[in-house]
Amino acid sequence: MSQRLRHIKLVRSVMVVVCMLGVTQGRAQIKHDTLSDVQIRAKHKAAAGDDKKDFTTGQVLQTIDSATMQQHSQQSVATMIAQRLPVFVKAYSFNGLATLNFRGSSAAQSQVFWNGIPIQNAALGVADISALPVLMVNNVSVVYGGSGALYGSGNVGGALLLQTDNTTFGAGQSKQSLSIGGGSFTQLSGAYKGCVSGEKWFASGSISAQHAMNEYKFSNSYGETERMPNGRVKSAAGTATIARKLNEKNTLKLSAWGQVYQRQIPPALFESQSKKTQTDQSLRAVATWTKTLASGGLYARTSLVHDATDFADSVLPLYSTNAVYQYYQEAGWRQQIGKRSELLLFAPVQISWLQGNDTAVQRRAALAGAFATEVPAARLRASIQFRGEQIDERRVFLPGAGVTVDVSEWLQLRANAQRSYRVPTLNELYYTPGGNPSLQPEEGWSEDASYTVHFRTNGFTVKHEAGAFARQMNNWIMWLGGAIWTPHNIASVHSRGTETETQISREVGKTRLQLDVASMYVLATTQSSYIPGDGSIGKQIPYTPRYNGRATLSCMWRMWRVSYNHTYTGYRFITTDESSWLAPYETGNLYASWAKSHHHYTYRFNVQVNNIWNAKYSVAGFRPMPGMNWLAGLALERQTSKNKPADVLIDTK
Repeated sequence: MSQRLRHIKLVRSVMVVVCMLGVTQGRAQIKHDTLSDVQIRAKHKAAAGDDKKDFTTGQVLQTIDSATMQQHSQQSVATMIAQRLPVFVKAYSFNGLATLNFRGSSAAQSQVFWNGIPIQNAALGVADISALPVLMVNNVSVVYGGSGALYGSGNVGGALLLQTDNTTFGAGQSKQSLSIGGGSFTQLSGAYKGCVSGEKWFASGSISAQHAMNEYKFSNSYGETERMPNGRVKSAAGTATIARKLNEKNTLKLSAWGQVYQRQIPPALFESQSKKTQTDQSLRAVATWTKTLASGGLYARTSLVHDATDFADSVLPLYSTNAVYQYYQEAGWRQQIGKRSELLLFAPVQISWLQGNDTAVQRRAALAGAFATEVPAARLRASIQFRGEQIDERRVFLPGAGVTVDVSEWLQLRANAQRSYRVPTLNELYYTPGGNPSLQPEEGWSEDASYTVHFRTNGFTVKHEAGAFARQMNNWIMWLGGAIWTPHNIASVHSRGTETETQISREVGKTRLQLDVASMYVLATTQSSYIPGDGSIGKQIPYTPRYNGRATLSCMWRMWRVSYNHTYTGYRFITTDESSWLAPYETGNLYASWAKSHHHYTYRFNVQVNNIWNAKYSVAGFRPMPGMNWLAGLALERQTSKNKPADVLIDTK
């Protein structure tokens, strides 16, 4: 037994060392995709009209490949990002709220977009990515670092971009899939997705449901083993899209996403019991019109997002209801200028309000644009962005710029700088009790620079990237208090750090081996404070790990794909003076998937074992996570294509 334990510790130690030597996955678009998808033929990229990713020159951008999404198809977007990207996901227990932390930013400084519209809760300013099932989305991209000019004020740390459909036209095109899954803690899930199209129309839809008891074992404050009570989760979601090609140049698309997420909130380690429950309901709808021009395109979209949260604690007793609406519209024009340049101009309008509170309203209107160009002689690509935005009575100008230089066939250099700005959320201003109407907006600048080395040697393909970033934010907002928590501006926070990624792959016959290693070092410290004697000067911002690492070893052979993933998360301080902290933790995760196609059908099987080393850890304070657990799923797909490959309506990269 002792020899086995030494072997396990040795393997874990090696994986940690590999994690800390590697390179961040956040800068490369990885497309080693062995899955069979609908064959498509892309038009000129300007037909999409509003793909802002084309103007993020010099920034860190990653798109998760569909093979990885298949392996995580039974899980949430939060779990997939936590295991595969160098992003800290703050999860309040196994079935609790999960938020993003990009490069030492707060949860409210990150944004989530669905089909081009923001979907974070307008009152809270955050999106619970644990309630977003991977099964419901087709494309997941991440933009690292601030990009307020393109994605709006509030985008300080980064942006998560979700797409729920790839809209195509073509007679006889259809695809349906049915999947079921189950696993530890009575986890059960099921989903159906389908799409069909003609020469001038397209329709798609999906439904999914999930149930889990989450009665996993954990150690209480006295070291005794218990089963987690009050942890049940039930959810149901559905999406629908209808698109119509009005003529050769004009297209109209309507999309909707409805979701109900019911969860019991288990007790924290300092609580003897919990009878808390929470129900989150969301309804998102967007209408998009696009017009293709000879060398560009026009687009307009309008949307409405409704989020409602019902919270109950029968012990206190306490009952509360929070309903918020968000109206968003945007119109834009994209134009090709010559052979090497493009221009994008757009005007977004956003109105958010709390139901039943006439004073809790926030209005935003902006004029924004971006210009991208290439200089082949200098092997250079550059872009500049700008946004003039009015938020209620405040006006702000957000510029940005980026450049990429191909120094040689194997070396690329990148750099960008952005101004960041975030106004307080409705809850930070008006929440009762605890809101602070005197809060000032957060503002500052962020910069980063990186390089990529890409070459082949002795049958190996090697890609290495590394970079450094810095961000200075003034009037940082943080919630502080005891019985009643209140947000405060704690003055100035300086975030800086490094990111690295290394990807090594080799093909031997029909076998492909690939190693992806990522690491991140983040130092986010308070430089000055408005609160006398708070002890935060020079200390790390709470829940920002200094060290974060990921390593994934994959083997692809014929119809099989097997991967081992190891993660390391360093110390997280849970107080502003660093007097309390959470210990570092490591998790090992094993994946296996199989797919086989026969005529119009594809059969898929995947299994995943999480935390195979049975580590005891907490991501957030006093919220223990489960030990080793597993998930498995089966899927059947049917796909037909009678005529020529379809044309792409929305280019999702």
